[in-house]
Amino acid sequence: MVGVQKLYLTPEGGERLREDMATRHSLLEDDLSCPICGHIFQQPVVLFCRHRFCKPCLESTWKQGDCSCPLCCQPSSVNELIVNTMLEKTCEAYVKERIRNDPDACKEHGDTQTLFCLEDLQPICEICKLSASHKDHRLYSVGEAVQDCKAELKNDLKPLKERLKLFRKAKHSFDRAAEHVKNQAESTERQIRKEFEALRQFLQDEEASRLSLLKEEEQQKMQLINDGINDIESEMTSTENAIRTAEQEMMSRDVLFLKNYKETIKRIWRLPPNPEMKSGALIDVAKHLGSLKYKVWNEMRRITHYSPVTLDPNTAASCFLLSDDLTEVLCCTHPFTLPDNPERFDISAEMLGHEGFSSGRHVWDVEVKKNSYWVIGVASESIRRKGKNVLTPAEGFWTIRFRNGEYKACSAPWSPLTMTREPQVIRIVLDMDRSRVAFYDPQVRTPLHTFTDLIAPRVYPYFCTACKEHSLRVMPARLSVVMDYMRSSEEYWINLN
Repeated sequence: MVGVQKLYLTPEGGERLREDMATRHSLLEDDLSCPICGHIFQQPVVLFCRHRFCKPCLESTWKQGDCSCPLCCQPSSVNELIVNTMLEKTCEAYVKERIRNDPDACKEHGDTQTLFCLEDLQPICEICKLSASHKDHRLYSVGEAVQDCKAELKNDLKPLKERLKLFRKAKHSFDRAAEHVKNQAESTERQIRKEFEALRQFLQDEEASRLSLLKEEEQQKMQLINDGINDIESEMTSTENAIRTAEQEMMSRDVLFLKNYKETIKRIWRLPPNPEMKSGALIDVAKHLGSLKYKVWNEMRRITHYSPVTLDPNTAASCFLLSDDLTEVLCCTHPFTLPDNPERFDISAEMLGHEGFSSGRHVWDVEVKKNSYWVIGVASESIRRKGKNVLTPAEGFWTIRFRNGEYKACSAPWSPLTMTREPQVIRIVLDMDRSRVAFYDPQVRTPLHTFTDLIAPRVYPYFCTACKEHSLRVMPARLSVVMDYMRSSEEYWINLN
């Protein structure tokens, strides 16, 4: 069996093999290159003298002088310019091979791309330069073009890199916002469950209490009826005995009957009272079922509170800590990590109420006792949330403040308030229809300040506090029920006192 001999090359042998292949490749390229243009033949022709040229190159040369071979000057003729198809196919095959092996080669001509066209922004070869598609185009060498394009691209990348930084920062903000939304949902769900559990417990306790009262009344009424039954049974026994005695007397001897007649007739004439059911013997069903839902709801008011203003946590500065029912805010020493959403104040310790007002009259009380730094009032929906604000009506703020022991109205300029006592609660009365907002001390019914230039399509309750020991709190409103009897129905209205 004839074995196949394997060829093993040493590193030195491999290097020599590569050099030999490169040399042969170079010789082949020289053999297929036009002596006039120096490029691979385009439409190659062979003269009588056996010299080969590109047909376009030779025609261009002969237009300038006699028809002779540019190499050996042997006379020739235009009739000899016949394309050698075999040589042309060889050149085409070589070009394809070169394009496949050389990434820098021109895809059309196979030559090395040494120029860069500024109009087309593409590298081209020397043959491409002569074509009509690149006529009058500005051309640079590849070396110069690389330097200029890299410098331009580097400069153009700067805003893109800055934008990438913004995207990364935004991505981080969105990730934090997603985590915050998840925490908000979990916290809100816990609070909702807690509130409904309190309501369910109240209803269960109320149900048990009312069922207990019903059971107690049932026992009382049953005892009353049983006592009546016992009395009736006693009277029945007494009456039966009287009847039986009288009948026995009637069967005795005449004289004896007459002797006992007086006593017998007395017993017969002493009739027992007619058996009657006493008043109130039945269960007072109407007392237990009448307006039951309303009565339960009225009792429920003891454990429920209505706040005319709810704080909006999505506007709160990161230094604020809010109560579970969103009615109390405290400024903390260390800020919380919160999403920088458009609604949130980012610098000052500020926040808004959740509900805005565009019409009507609205009243709410804010407890400020012991708080050493606060600003309260209303703010326009259009105020800035980022950066510092100037608290004046021109900027969309109608507020009063307390700081360093001084009370001031945040007008333009700020004006001091005359106080007869240190208020514990500030009442804010907003009248959108009259474009005014007033501040009062409700405990002594003293007006503190009134703005009459409230011009804004929609305003929100505004809160600011930098006191880290004591909070601001929106006071719950007192509820009363007023029954308004209409022609054919009853309507119940809840009024705020």
